[in-house]
Amino acid sequence: MKKHFASLNILSPEELDRIDPFLSQRKIKKGEFLIQSGNICKEIAFIRSGVLRSYFIDGEGEELINCITFEGELMSAFSSFITQVPTNENIQAILDTEIEVLQKTDLDYLYQTSAEWQEFGRILTEMQYLKLEERIISFQNDDATKRYMLLEKNNSEYVKHIPLHYIASYLGISTRHLTRIRKSLL
Repeated sequence: MKKHFASLNILSPEELDRIDPFLSQRKIKKGEFLIQSGNICKEIAFIRSGVLRSYFIDGEGEELINCITFEGELMSAFSSFITQVPTNENIQAILDTEIEVLQKTDLDYLYQTSAEWQEFGRILTEMQYLKLEERIISFQNDDATKRYMLLEKNNSEYVKHIPLHYIASYLGISTRHLTRIRKSLL
């Protein structure tokens, strides 16, 4: 997480070092949860290796995947993290995953004691918003083939290990349609 934060060139080395006592490492086995619906999110995770998926259960009991997060990215039930109300989101490991975790209370402390950390938090929030907006615009403007090709291009080493029905749900299509897309690209 610290390397990722340093790459953003927002925090001075001294401010960046203040995060050291607050970081912890964790392993999540395939199928285990980072958080489940009904709980309050109290941490943000940086994926060191592996893949996490975020999904909701719709009114018919179907899983709807809204996010797949890969190595080198941040993951949290962000709405719950920000508001401290229970989430409707489930975040689950698709593969064995190693994460680095920062607790909300520790991040809040950094915000309260440093203008640099406040600026960092604002920029990080803006980056997450832009990522969400990019996904929404992609759904409005791109067809499923283009969305799949982008996913494959950016995460090819992991995509082959993700069950097809997860990828299809993430792309907003049926597994059958995804199979046709994949065959057409061969």
